[in-house]
Amino acid sequence: GGRKEGEELPYTGDGEVINSECEGLSINGLSVEEAKAKVVAHLETKGAGSLKTNYKLRDWLFSRQRYWGEPFPIVFGNDGKPIPVPTDQLPVTLPEVESYEPSGTTEGPLSTVQNWVQTTLPDGSGPARRETNTMPQWAGSCWYYLRFLDPGNVGAPIDPEVEKYWMPVDLYLGGAEHAVLHLLYARFWHKVLYDCGVVHTKEPFQRLVNQGLILGPIEHTRFLDPETGDAISAQEVKEEAANTFV
Repeated sequence: GGRKEGEELPYTGDGEVINSECEGLSINGLSVEEAKAKVVAHLETKGAGSLKTNYKLRDWLFSRQRYWGEPFPIVFGNDGKPIPVPTDQLPVTLPEVESYEPSGTTEGPLSTVQNWVQTTLPDGSGPARRETNTMPQWAGSCWYYLRFLDPGNVGAPIDPEVEKYWMPVDLYLGGAEHAVLHLLYARFWHKVLYDCGVVHTKEPFQRLVNQGLILGPIEHTRFLDPETGDAISAQEVKEEAANTFV
């Protein structure tokens, strides 16, 4: 911050470090990056620390006890061991239900749909029970940018030629909070898909722009009844003539 001599606008670049010295170490006069490097080198020399990159990847509970969401393609035999549903039996789809309210137990709503839950082992050798938890909204958002390119494909996530033509994404526009949420998880999924040979790029997005926050004033608008001053619902606005409201 502050102004440099001869400039009218505040200086917004990186300044020089000042008042930063102790016994055996001074970083005065250095840029921030130079100062960081010198501090790390000093700590490494003394055996007191080292340079480490922390991606802040948080624990991720990847299941939800609710109806909507992608079903996990997992079944359990009588011995309780999880068994993945084979590729030729995918996708596992949600059952059509009249109610998807909570089950009232520790299991999700799907546990009440017995004609869906009760199934057979993939090899047909005995009975099995489907996993009743579903995936969170993150599941779809981690690879939607690929599926949007080929949404009608029923045999694969995306056609290889379509993927090669369109990918990678030219520009990712999102808030800084995406850095340790959607952006990080989408990249993680993409790298797994790369290892599986589904995509041809190691990174899904070529360029990232954090657009920042809108700091201008917010205008609040409400429809009010001219006689009572009560708020009027959007449905009432739709059904009545616009000139009856103020």
